[in-house]
Amino acid sequence: MSITFKEVEHIYSENTPFSYHALKGVNLNIKTGSMTALIGHTGSGKSTLIQHINALLLPTSGEIQIEDIMITATNKPETLKPLRKKAGLVFQFPEYQLFEETILKDIIFGPKNFGISEDDARNIAKETLNLVGLNESYLEKSPFDLSGGQKRRVAIAGILAMNPDILILDEPTAGLDPQGAKEMLNLFKRINKTGKTVIIVSHDMNQVLEYCDDVIVMRNGRVERHETVDQIFKETEYLSSLSIDLPTITSFILQLNEQGFDIDSSIKNVNQLIKEIGGQL
Repeated sequence: MSITFKEVEHIYSENTPFSYHALKGVNLNIKTGSMTALIGHTGSGKSTLIQHINALLLPTSGEIQIEDIMITATNKPETLKPLRKKAGLVFQFPEYQLFEETILKDIIFGPKNFGISEDDARNIAKETLNLVGLNESYLEKSPFDLSGGQKRRVAIAGILAMNPDILILDEPTAGLDPQGAKEMLNLFKRINKTGKTVIIVSHDMNQVLEYCDDVIVMRNGRVERHETVDQIFKETEYLSSLSIDLPTITSFILQLNEQGFDIDSSIKNVNQLIKEIGGQL
């Protein structure tokens, strides 16, 4: 389902000495079924923006349209419950959303809250835990006895158990080793290919280049750019001006071009790059 922001503002602690203007006139449309990266420096508004998509935060002004649900400053909590099933959010720090005694209880909490039977919820918990790379032996463990990477996997399993149409992930590979990060990103891509919309907040441009379709660039509470991955990584000077690290392959292509090659900087596949180099030798 598509996500549309119209003139969205968010001010924390409005009308107090601690007031902070986090979102400023955000207009944005995220396409149904896309895998979109949200990038920008700390404090640019990324986390504030994604918390509006499942109404953990309400806009100070403006509106967000998600299918038939309109989110505004005047929404009542009970009107937004259906949205919590449609849009699942995994926080940057997974311990913030783990609260039950056991991993099983944590994962089945959401499905049971939406009317799924205990037995069906248990089966869902087993399936989703397996999806994120943990076996059934973890079900009776306390989530607070896990490593940071394992907590992240359990938090993701808890969201997947809800079968949301929109999956929102704030730095989803933090705390994972390179192989674990690759496995999780491949899982998100498989989920995306089923038609679900996936939004990833990331500082890793290699991941953005390899896995995402579109990129939203935020700066100072505003959406500054919304481009395809291919387009945004052609604009190397713009990204450098934001002090955003380029993907490794893009940096390598720029170095080659400084040596006299003429290679498209949006290339993301090593085999394609080798072919281009060979054609210019």
